[in-house]
Amino acid sequence: MTEAEWLTNTEPLSMLEYWRFRGRDRKLRLVGCAACRRVWHLLHDDRSRQAVEESESFADEQISYWSLDRISGKAEEAFEATSNDGESSDFAAAAAYAASYASLPDLGTEVVAQVLDAATDALVDREERSVQASLIRDIFGNPFRPVAVDPLWRTADVTALARGIYEDRAFDRLPLLADALMDAGCDHEEILSHCRSEGPHVRGCWVVDLVLGKE
Repeated sequence: MTEAEWLTNTEPLSMLEYWRFRGRDRKLRLVGCAACRRVWHLLHDDRSRQAVEESESFADEQISYWSLDRISGKAEEAFEATSNDGESSDFAAAAAYAASYASLPDLGTEVVAQVLDAATDALVDREERSVQASLIRDIFGNPFRPVAVDPLWRTADVTALARGIYEDRAFDRLPLLADALMDAGCDHEEILSHCRSEGPHVRGCWVVDLVLGKE
């Protein structure tokens, strides 16, 4: 895949394939969780929603493998309890279950692809693929032009803002983060423009991760 293809791609599965064997398991998991949050309104069983939330916690090493494995089992039960007649809620439950696989780091892109497929089917909208591609770009940024953060940019205001955005999913504050970064001396156009873009922005956003030192 070329840089131009990455920046304009509307097919998320080919973008995932680019990341095969490249690591970044945390970000892959967050791609799956972000796709599930797109079908949040179709997750009628609390076990499915909890599985997505705890999968995010596992990505940040806040819960153990065994805790996630237990919760994933509950998500499986929620999926098995659906009607399985092709309703949107069935596909949404399948996406949540796949996103909570405790062994996702070992399965990698194949599992995330399952999540994206199920989420797309749940919404009955093939245009969802394009949105998912944008989610991947928000999380991974431009892999062809890696960006580094000057430690001087990580002021108390910048890090506090970034942490609040991450924990609260308050992506409407990203323009404020851009302002704080500028005040700290940041003049990197890609960082600043991403903060001021319409998004979509999700947990794992590459700028917020960069400020917080997450990979």
